[in-house]
Amino acid sequence: MSQLLKRPAVSIIIPTYNRIAYLQQAIQSVITQTFNDWELIVVDDGSTDDTVAAIEALEDCRIHVLQLQHTGNIASLRNAGVIASCGELLSFLDSDDIWLPCKLEIQLSLLKHKKNLWSYGRFELVNEALETINNKAGRFVPISGWIAPQIITCEASVNISSLMIDRNLFNELGGFDDNPKLILREDYELVLRLALYAQAIAVPELILKVREHSGRTTNAFNDGHERSAFVYEHFLNLKPEYELENIARRRLGYHLAEISSIKMQQRKYIAATGKFMHAFAKGATLRQLLSAIRRGLYSKSKMENKII
Repeated sequence: MSQLLKRPAVSIIIPTYNRIAYLQQAIQSVITQTFNDWELIVVDDGSTDDTVAAIEALEDCRIHVLQLQHTGNIASLRNAGVIASCGELLSFLDSDDIWLPCKLEIQLSLLKHKKNLWSYGRFELVNEALETINNKAGRFVPISGWIAPQIITCEASVNISSLMIDRNLFNELGGFDDNPKLILREDYELVLRLALYAQAIAVPELILKVREHSGRTTNAFNDGHERSAFVYEHFLNLKPEYELENIARRRLGYHLAEISSIKMQQRKYIAATGKFMHAFAKGATLRQLLSAIRRGLYSKSKMENKII
């Protein structure tokens, strides 16, 4: 079989939309990998800048552009990239993030040696100048094995751009869920399913820089608790074992209680009451409910004092 027909070891999927400057740096971090048996599928979500021309100008036969109409659904973009690829393993990279040169080599070696089906690794948050800043996810803890409880509680922090997954496992799980309610949580939802069905191998070394900037997609939404609650509702529909169900219900209850607190602060009292009842029914603890009520009332009182 000729080299041109050889199946690459890893397929890398980058979804992008009007981020040419960041995208070029992301692609460069792939090109400079110490392991080079890969293909890169850049899934362009209908960009109106020079994204396609810039990629084609690289003239690298390992790099391909998949042009789609704009939808804003990142899950669909990633799934489309996977379908267009053929590597035995899959890695995902956001267009504003950067891999360290050893990323692919380290994970491939670990997966081959340990015979695991998916891997994640250490990352750090950086600013526009690529300087390390405080990580909102907290200290990275490399936890391997059956890590579903730690994923649910966020003790194990898995960034989408650090993932490497066996293609067969990804396909068996059905890929990313493209439900619009999961946008910006579709990566976490996939990781929950990965942790439920296969053991993970964690990379303790730094392999990824996640860029924090004003145009970062996760900064564009203000309904994070709503989206997170939907993830846990979704997870509970998978009928996990009793221990995992209890943990997920507590997390669901927490987010529902937070939503009710926010509704109270917005003086949407009927909606707040409904969310409190929903939180209680879904497993929120008394402590979570009382804390949410206290903060809702305190914020309301502060607003009224400002008006006076």
